[in-house]
Amino acid sequence: MKTIISTGLMLLALITTTAHAQATGGPAADVGAGQRRAAVCFACHNPDGISKITGTPHLAGQDRAYLEQALRAYRDGRTRQNPTMNAMAGPLSDQDIVNIAAYFSLQARQGGGAAADTCERIRPVGEVAIQAAAPTAAAASAAPAMAAAPRSGEAVYQAACVVCHGAGVAGAPKLGDTAAWAPRLAQGKDTLLQHALQGFKAMPPKGTCADCSEAELRAAVDYLASKAQ
Repeated sequence: MKTIISTGLMLLALITTTAHAQATGGPAADVGAGQRRAAVCFACHNPDGISKITGTPHLAGQDRAYLEQALRAYRDGRTRQNPTMNAMAGPLSDQDIVNIAAYFSLQARQGGGAAADTCERIRPVGEVAIQAAAPTAAAASAAPAMAAAPRSGEAVYQAACVVCHGAGVAGAPKLGDTAAWAPRLAQGKDTLLQHALQGFKAMPPKGTCADCSEAELRAAVDYLASKAQ
């Protein structure tokens, strides 16, 4: 069954991209190549095109022509100006843009589509909720506050930094590249932390870790620095 569905989706993608190419006179899209080339986008926009970062737009199900136009505008650096997007789109070829736009346009929109409509129609009228009794004031005051432990620098790197610093995207110094990190480390870790907090060149504020605390970002800076020494 899964094979049939997968084959059907591939055929649908081929038909859609071919029809678009015929209608616009542009090159046909390679959705698979688009997915591979879009890997640098996943840190902010996610592989399914549904971003989990506040303020970052969802790309899933967007009109393909619109996505192509937006990427070209970011690539030229004048029509749309955003340091991160300009740096990301700068190296893209026309075919890359066509492929990436096709890939994201075929992803399912958040909360939309037939599946979501079906779920809404079969949603039960009511639900039984069993709620535990609220703790007494004495019990609440006696219970110690359990704060989540901050993530380690390596954990933050693997979750949020590896996409750019693992591959050197948009000029980001790679993990362990001593020569690339030397002039940056010479500025001091406090400066690097401020860059991480406030953003620097193509790197947005907090990189792609919008929920990172200052302590967690400092740990990530320490981790990156330790690998470059």
